[in-house]
Amino acid sequence: MRYLIDDQPEICIGCGHACFAERDCVQEPEARERSAAIEQADALALCGPVYCWQPNGLMAAMFDKVRLSTGPWRDAPQHGKPAVGLAIAGGTGSGVFCALQSMYAWFCLWKYRPLAPVPITRFNLDLALESAEALGREIASTAPRPYGGVGELLATYDALPALRYGHLEEFRWLALTIARSLERRGDSAERVAAIRATLDRAEQREHAGDRAGAGELFVAAYWAGVEAWSHS
Repeated sequence: MRYLIDDQPEICIGCGHACFAERDCVQEPEARERSAAIEQADALALCGPVYCWQPNGLMAAMFDKVRLSTGPWRDAPQHGKPAVGLAIAGGTGSGVFCALQSMYAWFCLWKYRPLAPVPITRFNLDLALESAEALGREIASTAPRPYGGVGELLATYDALPALRYGHLEEFRWLALTIARSLERRGDSAERVAAIRATLDRAEQREHAGDRAGAGELFVAAYWAGVEAWSHS
């Protein structure tokens, strides 16, 4: 296990060195060691906070410096080691899927075999903690499966529903997550019913082709859920 707060990866300055071809960083010796440690791992789990709807700066700095001997997406061999991303969005919970999409774009670049992304907010933290052990067993028992080619690699990532989520889908997910969590906590059935009714109206707007109107209602359902959460 590595903590980037201890590693303190430096930002890439675009020095012009052919780092993708040479598989190293001439500016930061620690970056070469970090890349070697990642390459030696049988699987990869990334977990980080969401800042401004993206992975935080430490993770972004790490992304920019890692270079693996197997090469990026266009190069063989296609190693297919398992990887999972966990994004933790505090406060509003928004941006969690944007951050996961950045993580999984990086996984795809380096040809990892993805497990389903794990979005974590204060509204589903209890469930995330309950499923952590099962997630650990899954990644530990998942053997590398090399890709047959770049087509399979890209198609595998495109098939992950969470990677297709836009902002409206995220607020729909947040509102539903809050409603389900309130139900598990035995909160007011009236509050939960109001959230679900707003979501139903949003779905009707979307099916009618009014995407903007649906978005207003998805966000309204979300804020109603946040309000109910604060009083539960």
